[in-house]
Amino acid sequence: MLKSVSVLFSVLLVAPLASAEIFKCVGKYGEVLYQNFPCQFESMGGTPVAQGPNKTPAVPAKLRLGMTTEEVRTLWGEPTDTVQEEPGRGGRFEVWSYGSSRAVRFDHRGRVSAIQQ
Repeated sequence: MLKSVSVLFSVLLVAPLASAEIFKCVGKYGEVLYQNFPCQFESMGGTPVAQGPNKTPAVPAKLRLGMTTEEVRTLWGEPTDTVQEEPGRGGRFEVWSYGSSRAVRFDHRGRVSAIQQ
């Protein structure tokens, strides 16, 4: 019995302790990412991202033509009202309203075609 205990004790002292550090980061479009390396490195390429210590990558501050519906939601949130229209020859489009002064128009592919601010 004493020999078993001493062998077990020896194995515990020799075996390295397993540990891992998990970093909670913010992705390119504001999504939460968990990774096993610091946030200043992208998860796919391992290349540094331009940022200071303890800062997350910035989401683009301004809507641009061609952005997707998901990118608009990331920047402006959920719309207060949506309207879908199919004019005669122009094709289908959708307009998202944000109060009385802001609106975004999407083309038939779901890309921003006009912005009212």
